[in-house]
Amino acid sequence: MPPRTHTITRLARWILIVMMICVLPLIYFWVRDYSAWYHERRGELIGITAERVGSDSLSDRFWVSLRSSSDLTVRCGLLVPSTPRRRYPAIILLGGKQTGRYAVDYALDVRDAIIIAPDYPYDPRESYTTLQFLADVPTLRRALLDMVPSVMLITEYLWQREDVDTTKLILLGYSFGAPFVPAILSVERRPAAVAMVYGGGDLHSLLRHNLRRSEGWLTSEFVATLGAVLLRPLEPLRYADKVAPIPLVMINGDDDELIPRRNVLALYSSAREPKSLLWLPSTHVHPRNVALTRLIEYTLRGELLRLGIIER
Repeated sequence: MPPRTHTITRLARWILIVMMICVLPLIYFWVRDYSAWYHERRGELIGITAERVGSDSLSDRFWVSLRSSSDLTVRCGLLVPSTPRRRYPAIILLGGKQTGRYAVDYALDVRDAIIIAPDYPYDPRESYTTLQFLADVPTLRRALLDMVPSVMLITEYLWQREDVDTTKLILLGYSFGAPFVPAILSVERRPAAVAMVYGGGDLHSLLRHNLRRSEGWLTSEFVATLGAVLLRPLEPLRYADKVAPIPLVMINGDDDELIPRRNVLALYSSAREPKSLLWLPSTHVHPRNVALTRLIEYTLRGELLRLGIIER
């Protein structure tokens, strides 16, 4: 074999080896079933602490910490109606990226349900450069995956409370929290109804769409592709058809700049009945937009009444 041909052959082998080293882990992340890991990570609920931090005429407010045998700790905000009653419906609220457990503060005029909202284990940046995103990937990925067993642990906690009507548990994902809902339902089947508010499916195109607001095409495509592969265990389209027969309620804005209509429709079409999709005249939801928050609550309440999950 001529020396030049031999050099090219060796170079081709090295390129193939490098490609395998890079591609095989991505394939593994793409196809792996995380169900067993979610259950193992949830563990057993072994510790509960609650601190009362305020009250008003409608409810008492607590900071709650749940500790698992797996060393998972979930910190939550909790609202409990102050009016005596035997048992209440309960809402697990996954709020926006900047709210976490403080999402309970935006539950306006709710007097007939217990509401619990977990903190996100990772505090997202306001915006990302490519290098910042890549540096944060391992921590971010683990924290996002932890949201599934965190909600499983919260569900177990609610199941143990005597003031919770366990036949009327609602899982509500709001904005940043919405994409977690289908993945959670793949391993946690106790909710009576689930709602995704201002969310959609296809993480790759969602990431690319939002990155293009501040980054160029090449950077957006690279980061979106990497993110979609690493977050494959949370891809809403992967689990949308498994939500049924639990009713799915979707509420979206018809002029949402962050969640394109095609992503909303992709998720809705992937889900099976019973399901409903309601459009509100708005851009993306923001906790300071009180009028929109009230409209969302009114709309969601109407759907839950229709489903018989809550009462007038």
